Amino acid sequence: MRYRLLLLLPLFAWQTRSQSNTDAIFHQTAEALEKLQVLQYDTYREINNYKDNYFSKNSGTSYFEFNNAKEGKLDRCQLSSGSMLQVYNGTELFNLYRNDKTYEGGKSKPSGLSNLSLFFNSIATLRVSLPIIAADASIPKSVKDTMVDDKKYLLLKFALHKKALEFPTGFTSFDTELIKYYELLVEPSTMLPFIIIDRNSIMQDQYYTKTIFTNITTNPPAPVATSWFISGHEGYTLKENEKRRPIIAAGSKLPDWSLPALTTGSADSLKSATLKGKKTVIEFWIKNCGYCMLAFPEVKELEEKFGTAVNIVSINAYEEKEEVEFFYKREKPSYKMLYGGEKLANQLGIYAYPAVVVLDENGMVVLAKGGFNKEDVVRALGK
Repeated sequence: MRYRLLLLLPLFAWQTRSQSNTDAIFHQTAEALEKLQVLQYDTYREINNYKDNYFSKNSGTSYFEFNNAKEGKLDRCQLSSGSMLQVYNGTELFNLYRNDKTYEGGKSKPSGLSNLSLFFNSIATLRVSLPIIAADASIPKSVKDTMVDDKKYLLLKFALHKKALEFPTGFTSFDTELIKYYELLVEPSTMLPFIIIDRNSIMQDQYYTKTIFTNITTNPPAPVATSWFISGHEGYTLKENEKRRPIIAAGSKLPDWSLPALTTGSADSLKSATLKGKKTVIEFWIKNCGYCMLAFPEVKELEEKFGTAVNIVSINAYEEKEEVEFFYKREKPSYKMLYGGEKLANQLGIYAYPAVVVLDENGMVVLAKGGFNKEDVVRALGK
């Protein structure tokens, strides 16, 4: 797809519209979206997070049937990405896994679709958000004429304070003082989106996502009627739920373990036996996890508060040594940073990240919980 490299360099924009013209174009785009009854398109998305060394690409095909009287203005949809087909029939949401012919899901509302990848900055989401944005004079907006591959487009820009686009209400709110900046390329003859980019005021040029919509059709062939229900997908069986341990209880003892550690200039290892004699804080994390990134400064604060009186250990569950090294070099921790910890995490009943385990001087669990809250850890240490 030739569009994959677009917008890594600034667009050529030669004329900024007046405010009255800007408002009119936002309203025209919103109206064009609201008039859609059926829509199908292909999506290509990039997530570029230079600060946290995370880069991702995905693609898929989305089919929507809209109803402005329903929540999210959506009647039903089918989303196909890789080996998965996701079907929302207005009452139920099913994930169908083509590789092993299994499915999972059941009764759902449009709010249950908000975390689906193909809804992120989607046309279905813009269809809800843009009329609100167009009508809100407090939201900064601008429009420029621009060109991509010798073709003219409208470049709509807007900024959301402590909010981001999200289906089905149009927005999600943040407590953090943050501004989300959006750039939306619109095809002038149809007033339909072509590309949407978002950035934010905290990470600035260290982060952006780009979503490209191609092969847009407003009169696509309807999926087979039986495909809207699980019974219409022959050979699929219900996916068995993975059996998971509960998180390790206070008063328990961890199994003995040894994991590779990063140290300045070389790799080393750390054994659980060496931690006995001091209270210990073990934080489990993974790379693609915003809350894990937010935990880094709190772990440093613990390190500064307790010094050598408390063992502080950071364990990455999934990533390869080279990827963990990026964070080791960035954070420059005095505490041990380990990797290869997924097996240990699962033995302790940890399947979501971040998570923290606090041990007493004898290696007994004092606290084990998902998430990372510095105050909880300090209380568990009795300090």
